[in-house]
Amino acid sequence: MKQKIYVVEGTHDETLLKQIDPNIRTVSVGGSQIKEDVIQFLKTYEDKFQIILLLDPDYTGEQIRKRIAKHLTNPTHIFVQKHKAISKNKKKIGVEHLSLEDLKTMLLHEVQELPKVESITLDSLYKLGLSGQTDSKAKRDYLTSKLNLTYSNSKTLIQRLNWLGLSYKDLEDILYASS
Repeated sequence: MKQKIYVVEGTHDETLLKQIDPNIRTVSVGGSQIKEDVIQFLKTYEDKFQIILLLDPDYTGEQIRKRIAKHLTNPTHIFVQKHKAISKNKKKIGVEHLSLEDLKTMLLHEVQELPKVESITLDSLYKLGLSGQTDSKAKRDYLTSKLNLTYSNSKTLIQRLNWLGLSYKDLEDILYASS
């Protein structure tokens, strides 16, 4: 099994991770202006290490995630739920605002990109009521919460559900388990 490197946005995120394990390997991208040498480093070492993207659940974090992921063969993702990453003064959102317990739990929910198998489509989302209906947002919120994913639009949700290798039946079971 490969050793892990966690890719985070800033030094405060690294500090929080090191409170869980002082020996944890981290790489900080330094915010939205990712340096080319960081991307080159990750590309160089992705065969030796499992690269895990642990980024803020905001627009900038998602942009960084997309930019890094497109350069890597098989990145792993940890998605932070926005409501757990809000600062005490409620003005900022980020990994550094997670409680240690929440972070420990999230570290258990790695999402590995699977080969491009498109079992979930936009039509699947429509049929399940996850898109195109007045209560679709609430259903997507429920589903992403159950799967430890961040809330996303339909297109991104399809991509992440396919990464997880979920089937239409799997989604039905999750959505209607409490019914």
